[in-house]
Amino acid sequence: MIENSEKSSSAWLVPLTVFATVLLAQLALVAAAGTDIPFHDQWDVEGKWFYPAAQEGSLHLADFFRPHNEHRIVWTHLLNFWLFRMNGNQWDPLVQLVAGAFLHATCAAFLARFMARGLGPVGRGSVAAAVFLANLPVAGWHNALWGFQSQVYFALLFALLAFAMLDGSGESRGRMCMGWLMVLFALLAMGPGALVLVALLGLVGIMSCEAGKLDRATVRNYWPIVPLLILAAMLRESVPEHAVLHASSLAQFVSVAGRVLAWPHVGQPLAAIALNIPLMILVFGRIRGLRRPAAAENFVLLLGGWAIAIALATAWSRGGGDELADSVPSRYVDLVMLLPLANGWCVLTLVREAAPHRRVIGRVVAGIWMLFLFVGWLGLSAQMMRGIVVPRARDLLAPVRLAVAFQASGDAAVFAGQPRLLVPHPNLTVVQRVLADPRMKSSLPPSLQAAQPMGPLSRAARKILGR
Repeated sequence: MIENSEKSSSAWLVPLTVFATVLLAQLALVAAAGTDIPFHDQWDVEGKWFYPAAQEGSLHLADFFRPHNEHRIVWTHLLNFWLFRMNGNQWDPLVQLVAGAFLHATCAAFLARFMARGLGPVGRGSVAAAVFLANLPVAGWHNALWGFQSQVYFALLFALLAFAMLDGSGESRGRMCMGWLMVLFALLAMGPGALVLVALLGLVGIMSCEAGKLDRATVRNYWPIVPLLILAAMLRESVPEHAVLHASSLAQFVSVAGRVLAWPHVGQPLAAIALNIPLMILVFGRIRGLRRPAAAENFVLLLGGWAIAIALATAWSRGGGDELADSVPSRYVDLVMLLPLANGWCVLTLVREAAPHRRVIGRVVAGIWMLFLFVGWLGLSAQMMRGIVVPRARDLLAPVRLAVAFQASGDAAVFAGQPRLLVPHPNLTVVQRVLADPRMKSSLPPSLQAAQPMGPLSRAARKILGR
């Protein structure tokens, strides 16, 4: 039975439960496998430029909008600057990881809240369980254990808020203005924020097909898509060095796109067809006028459309690189997982709307579909646990020992034969420059200046993590 969950105080139980469980799970992962040693781009962006500029007073507002590769990561810069200042001008990736856990849990809570609109207790419970499993940080360990990746959580957060306000469920002037502001914020979070506009265009197309025309009300509500698309194109930065990462052929593009669209069955691109049939059926029914949208449906379609756009953009921009040759890197998971979540919601909706004489077979098919999805998620998560999380947890201080040894000797041989994830940067000269920079003398992470007192946030983070 469908209840008006928006008016029910118990409706908040779902997002609060999801927030608490995702937060605890991610903090547990950070406690078991996180360190304060910066990794890769952190040395280039934060250590070599951002914090030294902040220390010498040469960091200006315009610098927060400076591109990082193809992205604008304004909110990540603002968060890192605030954490740096609040921590007594001390750089601590472990503090960033704790902040990232709160950000991720907030995203999961909003996702559960918006997807559960209009559902009864059983539906809300199903959504809560699905969102919790999808947001467990094991498959997406990269973003959970790399402090620089708050950009992913910011993009997700602003996209969710934009979709909730612009899904057509309410068209008040204030709601629409706030929705478009969230789109703008998403553009400044990272590259995928621009694809929020593509998802909104898709929804406009569906609504226009339903109405048989592009009516004035739709134009009035969604006209900001055009100027924001122009702004997104202006904000995008071209990186010539990344041209070699682009898909070099249609076959390569299709193969990589299939792999991303098939997540979590990343080794079986053809699985993308079976996993995305529910979403296709729902959209086809809407376009042909065979069914009316359920509560929260437009929001879910926006999620699915955004995830598809991200998958296609990833296949084009990174399809020629080695990292997508046979899998989907962990750092994409927190956005890609929206697609199976959207399809799972569509499965439940189709079963609920099925004619009584078809409901039994519908439940059987839905059960098989969900089992197929769950097995893929379980297998991928187990692979990440065995290959990444458990080895890291067994020797948590390995990155610290190696970094401290390199700091003392300056000898790159310290990292010889070590796994790639234990090497802080592909070019150790960058690390050496940051460690030797006099502007960073008292601002390095605690493990790299053990004689210095920790900042207040560093102490708080370690207390939260039980260290």
